[in-house]
This record gives sequence, structure tokens and C-alpha cells, in this order.
Amino acid sequence: MRHFSLFLAVLGILVSLTSCKKNDYSSYPPTWKGFQFSHDGQTVNPRTGIYAGDVITVTALQDEKGRYIERTVYTWEVKGTVQLEDYSYKDSVFYKIENKTNYDGTYNGDPSIQFTIPQNATGQATVSFKAEYRYYGNGIQVSDGGTYEDPSSASGSIHSTSSATWGAASGSVGFTIRNR
Repeated sequence: MRHFSLFLAVLGILVSLTSCKKNDYSSYPPTWKGFQFSHDGQTVNPRTGIYAGDVITVTALQDEKGRYIERTVYTWEVKGTVQLEDYSYKDSVFYKIENKTNYDGTYNGDPSIQFTIPQNATGQATVSFKAEYRYYGNGIQVSDGGTYEDPSSASGSIHSTSSATWGAASGSVGFTIRNR
């Protein structure tokens, strides 16, 4: 009986040691592949496939999802050159928006915007993207990101940063507006 009691005590200790799994509650922002442009549901090359008057969707493609993010604010801005009635040109903001979401609870998909290129727009334009994340857990540093040039899909650059309570990402991509 004494050996059986000792066996049960050792077995109980072993079971408790093997079942004590340390949970990882580290928070971090997503990492990124770059930006993808599409028109009418088809991916387009930002240097050759965008025309004045087109409705364009730009998506920031996540490489890996973030984790334990309480709140996210995405800010987008699209700037380019427009031709005025007197045939002069001026830089103009085509589109600007700020979206707030609960990343882990409501929406953790790839953020995107949709906008119409003005008919009088021409030449080079830029999409700027910023993301701010507030964490549930303790923040850890992730891969910074970088510059992406994949002619079939992703281009531009997006860089991530992280601290103990928040994270952020910012990036931009240029595109060319052609006339029909």
C-alpha cells in the first residue's frame, strides 16, 4: 500500500508538471507583403494598368496576421496631379479616409480602400497607408517589413514597428495614371 501511495504521489506530480503549459499572450502587429491594385475585380499593374476615371481598389496585403490587438486605426490618403482648366497642374488629394476596427474581434482581413481616379488626373500619384494598433497583451517586435516589387501582385513598401502597448505600420506605393 505504501508503494502504491508513493506511486500515486509521483504520478500526480508528473501529471501536474506536464499539464502546466505556459500560455503566450504576446501581442504584435501584422507583417506585410505590400500593396495590390485591382480594377473591376482584376489585379492591375500600378505602372501600366490605371487610367483616369477608373475605380481602383488598393489592398495592403498581410504576410502574417497580428495577434492580441484590441483596436486598429487605418488611415489612407491618395494624392496625385490634376490638370486645371487653364491647363496648369496642381497636386491634389483624391481621397482620404480613417477606418477604426477591432482587429481581433471584428475584422483582421487585409485592409483596403476604393476610390475613383479623377478624369483630369494625370502622371504620377501616391497611396499612403498608416496603421495604429493598441494591444491586449505585452507587445513584441516583429519583422520590420520592407520594399516589395512583384510585378504580378505586390508593390510599394510597408514597415511595422512595435512597443510594449502599441504597434504601427506605415507605407506607400506610387502608381501611374494614364489617359485613354
